[in-house]
Amino acid sequence: MILKKNQDGGLNKLLILFLFFVFAPQNIFASQILDYETEKFISKIINDIKSVNEINRKIIFKINNSNEINAFVDINNTIHINSGLIQHSEDYVALLTVLAHEIGHIHLNHVDLRKKNIQDSKKFNNLSMLSVLVGSAISQNPELLQGTLLANATLSNRYINFSKEQEVEADLYSLKTLELLNVNSDSIINLLMTIEKKLLENGFTKENQRISTHPNFEDRIRLINNYQKKKVNNYNTNYNNKFNFIKAKFIGYSDHNDGMNKLNEPYKSYAESIKKARNGKLKMSLQSLNKIIKDYKNSFLIETKAEILFSYGYTNEALKFYKKNLEQHPSNFYAQIRIFENTDIKNLQFNELDQIFNSNKELLFKYYNNKNILIKYLKIAEKLNKKEWINFFNFYLLFDSHEYNTFKKRLIIFKESNDKDLIRLINIIEKAN
Repeated sequence: MILKKNQDGGLNKLLILFLFFVFAPQNIFASQILDYETEKFISKIINDIKSVNEINRKIIFKINNSNEINAFVDINNTIHINSGLIQHSEDYVALLTVLAHEIGHIHLNHVDLRKKNIQDSKKFNNLSMLSVLVGSAISQNPELLQGTLLANATLSNRYINFSKEQEVEADLYSLKTLELLNVNSDSIINLLMTIEKKLLENGFTKENQRISTHPNFEDRIRLINNYQKKKVNNYNTNYNNKFNFIKAKFIGYSDHNDGMNKLNEPYKSYAESIKKARNGKLKMSLQSLNKIIKDYKNSFLIETKAEILFSYGYTNEALKFYKKNLEQHPSNFYAQIRIFENTDIKNLQFNELDQIFNSNKELLFKYYNNKNILIKYLKIAEKLNKKEWINFFNFYLLFDSHEYNTFKKRLIIFKESNDKDLIRLINIIEKAN
């Protein structure tokens, strides 16, 4: 997570951002959160779901910065998970249940079926709407459909019935997954009740629910209760501890206090330590955070400390803690980027620069479009007098996407290099374009 310092150096009010916000092109998507701890945890849950359902395909997901309690599958079969879902899930089972529902949509080929349904109707050629239509079990915005699908009564009835069938199928898929994992929890019922309460508060009545694409909450809860009569339980306490730290972090970085009072210790203190940092109380924040770090051997707490220090301008101190985290999680590219971008190279010796150049190439291969990384690499290449790399970075940084043919011809010239890593980078860029 990132605490962004004001340009004038003041911290009268911190603007809180999650690590490396990426603004998505569609308005229906919020800014993306890139957080290694959360991604690693969600990947583990998804792998468990894939394993018991014998799924071989890769499941791609993104985490959105949105207080709406929601998850959905887009037209490319990518699962979008809102931060609000994480904040309002009582335990990891609630999150797992929703993820299993979304994976059910993918595994049961619902996206392609819906796409065909829309195409066959010859009424809708704007498939970007599919990202809204393929909503999750807990969509809070079914009213978005009213200006499109409900404009044509015949088509809307046909489509909504089709959608509800799929939603029931995905619900059953999710419940079957819980059975295969031998785990259950009342948390998903509580989550559904929370969402319904919020909808009713916003004027979305039970009559609105009736014409929504999703089954109403009463039917969903009845289905869950009937399916979970057999109280098997393989509840993973280790998973839940990890989830609670993640949830606390999300609540701490949120502009809302929803869920803070429901947190138990040490998770409440963790969330509060982040809130204190946001409010300019650095000393109090670090005192609380240091105690939690001492009592609980969680390396991601160290990363949070690094983010807080970095936000206050204590770059060198922050880098030490990023490095500690990276020692335990070598695949944490976000921490590696922090270290790479903020390492002062002015007074480094040739061998030190060469080590930095070579040890961070995976960053270059993975984030080949990140200008900050490219510019930093260019500066290091200049100090090392790596002429081929210098020429390539200067060319690539000035590349105009409107002159793609020229770009491809120039890339071929650079491929004449004897540097295998440079050729690998060029191949990656070619494949992406």
